[in-house]
Amino acid sequence: MQIRCSNCHKPFALGKATVHNALDQMAAEDMHHFNAQCPHCRRANRISFEELKHAAPDWEPQSKEEKTG
Repeated sequence: MQIRCSNCHKPFALGKATVHNALDQMAAEDMHHFNAQCPHCRRANRISFEELKHAAPDWEPQSKEEKTG
């Protein structure tokens, strides 16, 4: 997933594994946005759940049984 920093305007990428982990965390904690840090200026960039889901159409929420066991 390609992102452009809202502060320094440099592009950076989030890998598929990072996107899936972010979606899992957001679903578990009922969050609306994920903060992705820019590797250039270290500023947090808010990415909505919908944007992340668009970048990972094959992602499905894990059930509680899958997480524990």
